[in-house]
Parts: sequence; C-alpha cells; structure tokens
Amino acid sequence: MAEDALKDWKIARTGISLLLNNKTEEAEALFIEHPHSFHVKAGRCFVLFMNALMTFEEDKFQQATLLLKDMERECAGDIGWLKSVKSKVFRAEETDKDYVNKLERQIVLADTQVFSAVSLFLQQELTGYVRGCWMLRKAWRVYQHAYNQISQLYRRTFGTNPTGFSPSCINPSNGSSLQSPQSPESSEWSIPSCNGYTNNVTPMSSPSGLRSSLSMFFSLTGITSEQQTPFVEPAEVTRLMSAASFGYGVYQLCVSLLPPSVLKVIHFFGFEGNRQSGLTALMYARLGEDMRAPLATLSLLWYHTIVRPFFALDGSNVKAGVAAAKQLVAECHAEFQNSALFLFFTGRMERLERNVDAALEAFGKAVEVATQREVKLLCLHEVAWCHVIRFSYDEAYRSLLQLQQQSRWSKGFYAYLAMVCCGANGKFDVLLSLYGKILPWFHETKNESQLDVFIMRRLPKIVDKETGHPYTVLYYKLLVYEALYLWNALPSCSTESLREISYECKENHSEEPMVGLTDLIEGAAYLYLEDTEAAIKSFRNCLKCRYPSKDEYDQHVSAFALYELGSSLSNNNNLNEGKNFLSKAQTQYKDYDFETRLNLRIHAALKNV
Repeated sequence: MAEDALKDWKIARTGISLLLNNKTEEAEALFIEHPHSFHVKAGRCFVLFMNALMTFEEDKFQQATLLLKDMERECAGDIGWLKSVKSKVFRAEETDKDYVNKLERQIVLADTQVFSAVSLFLQQELTGYVRGCWMLRKAWRVYQHAYNQISQLYRRTFGTNPTGFSPSCINPSNGSSLQSPQSPESSEWSIPSCNGYTNNVTPMSSPSGLRSSLSMFFSLTGITSEQQTPFVEPAEVTRLMSAASFGYGVYQLCVSLLPPSVLKVIHFFGFEGNRQSGLTALMYARLGEDMRAPLATLSLLWYHTIVRPFFALDGSNVKAGVAAAKQLVAECHAEFQNSALFLFFTGRMERLERNVDAALEAFGKAVEVATQREVKLLCLHEVAWCHVIRFSYDEAYRSLLQLQQQSRWSKGFYAYLAMVCCGANGKFDVLLSLYGKILPWFHETKNESQLDVFIMRRLPKIVDKETGHPYTVLYYKLLVYEALYLWNALPSCSTESLREISYECKENHSEEPMVGLTDLIEGAAYLYLEDTEAAIKSFRNCLKCRYPSKDEYDQHVSAFALYELGSSLSNNNNLNEGKNFLSKAQTQYKDYDFETRLNLRIHAALKNV
C-alpha cells in the first residue's frame, strides 16, 4: 500500500491515543496538520461521538450528528455508482491504494449509520426508534458486503478464514430473505464490489432502467466489469478486517440491547442482533493495529461496567462483567495507565465490587488528570453517586449541586437528587431554599425523555402541597433508596448499609412517598443480602398492599415488584409461578417510570427461564 495512506491511519491512531492519554492539545495539533486526511477526519468523528455518548449533552450530539452526516456524504460520494461507471468507461486502473480506500470508505459509511442510530435510540422516541432501525438495516448490509470482500482478500492472502469474527454467521430473522446489497432496493448508496460490479442505489438517485441500459451498452461495446484485484500487503488486510469488526461489533451490541417493542420493528426489517457476536467482533478489533482498536476496548469496558449492571443483564449479579473488564484494563496498562477514561472504568469496577473508597480514589485521580470537560463531568457524576451510595449526604449534595451548575445534561435530575439528599440529612431549610429557586425552571421542562417525566412526577412529592412544609427524614431517605434502586446502585451498598435500609423499611411503613415503595425497597435489600425468602415475602407484601384499590398511581412500584418477584421465584426453582409474574410485569402496565429499562430486564429474565 502507498506510504501516505499508511501514514494517515497511523496518524489517526496516534491522535486517538493522545486524546485518551489526556493530551488534548497535542492531539488537536496533530489533527490540524492533516485537515484533508480521510482517516484523521473519521478518527475525530468517532472521538466526538464518544464524547457525546459520555455526557448525553444535546449540543454534543448535534455536533456529532453533523459530522457523521458529512462523513456519510463523503463516503457515499467516493464509492458511488457514477464513479464506478466512470472507471468502467475510461478503464481506470485500480491501484492497491484505491482498492483499500474503497473498502475503508464502505466500513466508515456503515459506521456512521450505526452511530447515528445510537443517537436516535437514546432519544427514546418512537419515530427515533423507527429511523434508527432503518439506519441499522442499511449498516448491516454494508458491513456484510464489506466483510465478504475483505474475507475473500484474507483467504487469498493467508489461505484461511479470519478467526474470531464472522458476521456472515448471523442470519436474518423470521426466516425472511434479506436482499443482498446487489439488489436495486437494498440501499440508499451504490457500493462497488471488489471486482468492479456496482451495488445499486435507490431508484430515486439512479433508476434501475438507466442502470440496465448502461449495462447493456457496456456489454455491446465490450466494456466489462471484471478487474483484477490489486495486491494488498498482508498487514493491511489484517487491519481492514479489524476495522470492519469494530463497527459491526458495536452494531450487534446496539441491536441486542434494544427494548422488546423495538425488536418487533427490527424483525420486520428482517434482521436481528447477536450480543455474543458483537463481543467477539470487538475483541477481534481491539487486538488489531487499526485506529479503532482503543475505541473497541473502550466499547467493551462500557458494556461490562455500565451496560451489564445498569440493565441487569445478569440479574442481581452486578459484578458479572468485572473480571472481563479488569483483564481489558490490565492488557492496556502499558499504553493507557494514566488515561482519565481508563481510570474512570477502574472506578466503575471498584464500585461494582463495593469498594467505594477505592472507586472514589480512582474517580478523583481521573478528574485531576483529565483535560476534557466531558471526562471531568463523567467522573464527577460517579463521585456524586458514590457519596449517595455511602449515605454521605453532605458530600453528595455538594457534588450534585456542582453538576447541576456545570453539566448541560438533565440539570433537573441533579437538582432533584440534591434535594432528597438534603431531606435525608435533615437539612430542610436548604431543601426548601433549593426547591424555591429551581421550581420555576422545573415548570419549563418539556418532558421529552423518560428521565424528564420521572422528575416531573417526583416534583409534587418534594414538599407537602397543602402546607408547603417538608416531610420527615425517613420519607426522603426512601426517595434516595428509590433512586439507588432504579439506577441499580443498591448492589454497590455495603452489607451494613443494606441492613440499615431493611431495618428502616421494616420499622415504618406510614411515611412512604408511594404506596408499596417501602416493601419494594426492603425486598431489594434482602435480595442483595442473599435472603431470597425474605425478599419474596416483601415483594408479595408490596403487591398485596397495592392491589386493587391503590394501583392507579406510581405504577412502576407494582411493575418492578412483579419483575423482582418473578425473577426471585424463577431463581428459587419455582419456574412456572416466576414466569407468570414476569409475564404480568411485561403486559399489565404501560407508561410508568423507566418502562423501557424494566422491559429489557424482563426480556432478559424470560429468556433465561
């Protein structure tokens, strides 16, 4: 391969490594020196999307979306149908550089669709889900097509199939026959194959009639599509396979984590996700030399330390992914030992293992060395949660107030959590002062996300509507415990803290903010104390006190109790009754707090029954 192209991807890889090692200025200087490099632009695009994903800030997502669209246009233009026609007419000889660049652009084209789809899914809106599914469908086809070309090249070069990554093993769902990228209706882009054939665009941009006429013209004039595939260096073949596996792995994880209601749309489009295939692809990608290798490692760390515990993919065992995450960090220690992001994931691992002091130390060090505002806020977010987990309400309040002032992501959430921490600490004057300051701002909230709806439903519970006075300390503690439970942070509490929670819940049911909340929290505490019988009893009591006359409001309490009871019974060798309660949790309630998250947990639990 030509030296300049080889240099470009290495420059992008170096720039990403500098960014991850807190050397933002050096990375920017390196990127600025190569403003027209495709690889550098793609690398910057990936990093910007990661920053948006970390902070959830709307302006970051808008910036990333614009850059993704620019990359899509550039890739689609470079590998388009018209360009392929020109090469046939003028018989342009394809060099190894042209060939590799064409494959690279196919991969980045699919990557942009996956990242754009993730942005849409995070909005948690129906129209966003449908658009995101369509983008994933397009990405799937391009990945499959690119992989087929690269795997042929790999077999020709090495005489064997690549190990550890095989997208072709993922078959369409429903027994449907997916159109190949060669069919006229298959994609919105035209994708030339390795031998010069062109995969068609939509009829809008290139009518199939015109394409057929041109094909006949080429045949009559003796212009053929066949071209000899140029020789590509073995190291470059391996890098291309690694590049293809990164986005494909993210794609597979993304699809496998969609809520059941969206999976129906996915199946309608004719494809599905395979989580294990996604993890295998990312493991392959992280071992390569491509610029995406460190991003593949970060994706795996994100999955094992955030996704798995947050969505309870392993039930109540939040430590299930820690061993894999530790191995990933250990293998990257030489290159990223002082990286703020890797310190962040180290803190996450410590928190999941209930080593909250060690987690605070890791997060604190990450804040000190971080040069990017996004990373600092990400770590401060975790610091605040660690203080809440330890019931250190003063420290939690200070951290949450700082986040409420500095973060552009859900200021209302940080304000709400800060207020209930004040109440749990008995500082009612501070609570009322903060409540008065932010109440007008709350009324301007647009209720666009599930989190916004959650906050607006909690706002009337902060103070007594009739008297304007605060409630009791235990009342606010229960709201803190509810937040810990809903964010699946209760398992990170110490044994002593869990016993304290169960004791407070058992002693007083008269001050609960929502009917049945005390029993739900008590049952969860018993569950993490490994007293399954006591947990089952509490969950049954929760449902008993809510049915049938008090189940109109705060229905998330009933839905989560059904899920917990069903999961506990299933794990306690009572499969039929457990499955019955899980099915009720899935179908009996709608539009409650964190419905999407719970449905993911129910779906995972039912698959294991």
